[in-house]
Amino acid sequence: MLGVIGIILALVVLVYLTFKGWHMGVVAIASSLIIIVTSGMDIWPAISESFAGSFTSFAGSWFLIFSLGAVFGKVMDQGGASLSIANWMVKVLGKKHIVLIVLLTTLVLSYGGIGVFVIAFTMYPICMALFREADIPKKIFPGLLLAIPATVTMVFLPGTPSTQNLIPTSFFGTTIYAAPVIGVITSVFVFALDYLFYNWVVKRCAARGEHFVPSPGDDATDASDPEILAGLPSPLLAFTPLIVLIVSIFVFQKLVSVANFAVCLGMALAILVALILYRGKMNVQETLAGGTTNGLNTLMVTSCIMGFGGVVTASPTYTACTEWLLGLDMSPLLLMFFSINVICMITGSSTGGLNIFLNSMSDYLIGTGMNLEILHRMSAIASAGLDAMPHASGVVIANSVARTDMADTYKYTFISQCLIPILGFGLAAILYAIGLC
Repeated sequence: MLGVIGIILALVVLVYLTFKGWHMGVVAIASSLIIIVTSGMDIWPAISESFAGSFTSFAGSWFLIFSLGAVFGKVMDQGGASLSIANWMVKVLGKKHIVLIVLLTTLVLSYGGIGVFVIAFTMYPICMALFREADIPKKIFPGLLLAIPATVTMVFLPGTPSTQNLIPTSFFGTTIYAAPVIGVITSVFVFALDYLFYNWVVKRCAARGEHFVPSPGDDATDASDPEILAGLPSPLLAFTPLIVLIVSIFVFQKLVSVANFAVCLGMALAILVALILYRGKMNVQETLAGGTTNGLNTLMVTSCIMGFGGVVTASPTYTACTEWLLGLDMSPLLLMFFSINVICMITGSSTGGLNIFLNSMSDYLIGTGMNLEILHRMSAIASAGLDAMPHASGVVIANSVARTDMADTYKYTFISQCLIPILGFGLAAILYAIGLC
């Protein structure tokens, strides 16, 4: 019982300190110590092995992607490409459609195989130019950025190359295109709700007199300055590195066996193309150094959260809680939804919650005789509910990249990354009940 109280208390402390603006390293260590003490774990092994092991494993696996992603975003920004893209989009679709522009752009990038980490660095300078032009507060950025990559193209849309859509294939023998009808309908449903919600948020902020205010360190370029606009690359040249990024990742995935390696190769090529196209518009040494520093800083913050997750999953209390959840007497779909979401909430990881549940319960689910494609799609969708807690890596990254405070941004993130996907699961269950797949 003490261990359960410890996990709850640790999550409360983590969320509270995060909202108060404490550094994530301090927050992660403090929250980990609460779990260690209340679960009766040895302090040093828990810190040096469980925390440090997860920290270093994540940092070691992702440092190149974080660095290259941040460098790419910096090059696009310093080269004027981000501002050029933003201006072109505003001219074509208008200031009233900024939300649609961001949702569609992140949809294309994420469905093209680009991960949230890279999208955050790539979209930030573009979104800031768009937000500045339309006078939209920065606090909307994290939730709007994650709205599609962390829901629609993570678990809802058939064919998406995300880890969460791949995991069920190994348990049910399905493909990433499982349950296409339900997948497409719920994808449209979630996209529409995100579009309506963030348009309402933008109008509400405007009515309350809230404006775009850059954070310390942001580029304060005046997007309306004719001299600056005259020096920008053409829209075609501005989009070229993004096109190279998407196409090259697709090609490299066919040539190399490791997905992250393909992404790194694609980003390196896109950076090289951008440096050539925008030569003379930036100090290359300073741009590369600044981008790398931003990427590694964000990586360290995110790795701290991974360290906390390592302590949580290593605690005997967590194991006991997981066994209790998986032993509940519920209907298969309700058990799936409840168990996956609770595990995701504790770990802050959709991948972790989905993997743990299917490792233990996939045979039981198959034994129920339910359509395997339904089991695939529903289990994947369930992992996109309460995974977006304040300590989730994507949420932390979005705020870190944007230099925004969780206390200002999370209410939007919670609605678009938690509540709306849960409604999507409910719609999927209804569609299954009437016989669609």
